[in-house]
Amino acid sequence: MNGAGPVAVGVTPAEQLQRRPLLFAALEAALPVRFEGRAPGELRGLDAVLMLSETAEPTPPSGIPSLWLATAESQAEGEAMPNALADMRKLDQRLRGASLPDNRLGTALGEAPKIAAGENATVLAASSGTPTWVCDRDGERALLIPAELGAREALRERLCDRRSAALLPLLHFLREQTDSIRWRPAAARASLLFDDPNLHWPSYGFVKLADLGEHARSHGYHVALATVPLDAWFAHPAALRALKASAGAISLLVHGNDHDGAELGRQESEPEAIALAAQALRRVEAFGRRTGVAVDRVMVPPHEACSRGTARALRRCGFEAISMTRPCPWLEWEPHSWLARPEPVDPLVAWDPAAFVEGLPLLLRHPLAQRSSAELALRAFLDQPLILYGHHDDLLDGPEALLGAVEEVNRLAPTRWCSLSEIAATSFETRTQGSHLAVRLLTRKARIDVPSGVTQLTVQTPASGPDPEQQLLSIDGEGAGLGEPVPIEPGSSIEVTLSPPDAIDVDSVPSPRRRPLAVARRLASEGRDRLQPLASRAR
Repeated sequence: MNGAGPVAVGVTPAEQLQRRPLLFAALEAALPVRFEGRAPGELRGLDAVLMLSETAEPTPPSGIPSLWLATAESQAEGEAMPNALADMRKLDQRLRGASLPDNRLGTALGEAPKIAAGENATVLAASSGTPTWVCDRDGERALLIPAELGAREALRERLCDRRSAALLPLLHFLREQTDSIRWRPAAARASLLFDDPNLHWPSYGFVKLADLGEHARSHGYHVALATVPLDAWFAHPAALRALKASAGAISLLVHGNDHDGAELGRQESEPEAIALAAQALRRVEAFGRRTGVAVDRVMVPPHEACSRGTARALRRCGFEAISMTRPCPWLEWEPHSWLARPEPVDPLVAWDPAAFVEGLPLLLRHPLAQRSSAELALRAFLDQPLILYGHHDDLLDGPEALLGAVEEVNRLAPTRWCSLSEIAATSFETRTQGSHLAVRLLTRKARIDVPSGVTQLTVQTPASGPDPEQQLLSIDGEGAGLGEPVPIEPGSSIEVTLSPPDAIDVDSVPSPRRRPLAVARRLASEGRDRLQPLASRAR
């Protein structure tokens, strides 16, 4: 291996690399690898080799890791075929035993060549008994050669709950080859998130705060309640007691401002968006001062709507993160993907453990009731936190209804259940080389434990992150430069903060104009939610 990398990976025959420039460029951006087109047998100076041959199984090279991909992936969708991964140590823990259906497998399963599983081979994945990925002492073999990326296609679209059989063996192989030099993410993190509940009463619809807090605490999971700032004028004493009795198993975060429909998506000018964001923050901070219960500075936009101007306003007003199902919610839904994104296309959108939207950290979330086990396994494999969201009616049968989701997440990997604020604060990656620690921030504030033996720190942001020239970095309150080495104390714990130079004092921002109709709508929504248990019992 070439020291600190990148890892040199040969692609043979060389024309296969030339046919897929976008795909291999995206993989080079995602991992510390460098692809080189090579003729068969010309492997000098390589750390690993990919053999893309549809005619016959090539002779595996001796003494170098290799992966043979055998059949071109179809561009046409078909019926989703099962693709079951084995439960064995060779595979990443988060993939073991996973079922990842694929709608491109059918064509390849009906054509030659097939992947042979010899006497000493281990089957890593199979579709209805037919091997799709195997390994033995000579190397690995997988059925599909990934097709070239489309001009507006993201790499993440090749690793989703209906299409993963082609990219996954290749990605798994490359991650193994770069394991010692690639960025190391935080440990697995997860949270259950419920939109709308407030503390006006010890319950909200089917959410009974005391029961939920006791259940979460006893079963080791965390519940985050996205509460509406407009509702922060009052908290029932019993609701506050239940929250405090949860001992940190329940947290609060911000859900819009007035919850007036898709309000965060309607702000056409940045001043309007700033007024809304500042008022939301003032409301929840006043609530925290009165009650002693902090509300995390994480925004969950109602109805998944948020304009680019609102995202910028949230960042400038001091919000730590935003949580949504889509990386670019101001765009129209694309019928084939939740990954709609603007030009120029970022092929790594929704690929990292966290991302930035207009400089604001984005934490992707996934529906609780309609969750996809395949999608959860793939998000975990990509080191992304698992944030499952729902509404109060998901607790129709009480907190016991959550155990299936909790157990599913815990089966993927040892998981730290925590608030979304904690998830945001641990969204960074590290790489240690000798006495030097490099940190790649995927958030705006993080606490980092410095390993023993490390005396120098460098902080950077990803290429898709905020403009480094427009950020103010501080380490334990002292100014520092992005990318510049800073001396640190081995074994210490330091706070790293990335502040925008255009930050706003929210107390100086005038409130938006009053909207009596918005108040009436919120009261009607809350009343409807609170009456649902009564209506359910009546039925």
